[in-house]
Amino acid sequence: MLQKLFMPDGQKFYKLFNEASDNLVVMGKVFYETICAGNGLMQQNLAKLDELEKSIDVSTRKLFHELGRNFITPFDREDIHMLATNLDDVADLTYGTVRQLNNYGLTNPGNTTQYVAGEYKRLILLLTDAVKSLSNKSNLSKLEAPCREMRKIINTCDNRIDAAITGLFPTNTNVVDIIKWMEHYDILQVLLEKCENLVDTIEAIVIKYS
Repeated sequence: MLQKLFMPDGQKFYKLFNEASDNLVVMGKVFYETICAGNGLMQQNLAKLDELEKSIDVSTRKLFHELGRNFITPFDREDIHMLATNLDDVADLTYGTVRQLNNYGLTNPGNTTQYVAGEYKRLILLLTDAVKSLSNKSNLSKLEAPCREMRKIINTCDNRIDAAITGLFPTNTNVVDIIKWMEHYDILQVLLEKCENLVDTIEAIVIKYS
């Protein structure tokens, strides 16, 4: 009885992280599909992304609730809080990026956005696999290689976006269009930044517990 009372019940936390991760994987696929299909699926998929984002929000709120009611947790409380916060941020920005495209009338994203969307879908798979793997503390060191790969993807996408921003000015004379695309590329970079924050948190857990 004492063991049950004082040992952390990590399954509650892992289950909620898995729920959020599974929904984020679907978001990544819908995001990629929307970007590549352009105007054909944007309105329809906006509703899907909104629903998925709300589901992840529910999972993260439950995680915060569990933090408040459990004295002992499977990882440091700050790390669990950061993981949940970062997952929620990534979901918010995934939905927000497509919503911005729709609101700005940028319904046919160019090659840079399509490239980033493809890499983002791959990045999300690596991120969510890493989050799910945190439940196996004996193999945490194996997450070092995926973390390096994720950083490589993020850096490559950032470089592509920087090049696209530079290319806006010689080819565009419409100031409004330039502003729209600048803000679009900005939200893409913020999305990648939120993904990097998630990688940082995963690496911090690996360092502490491996």
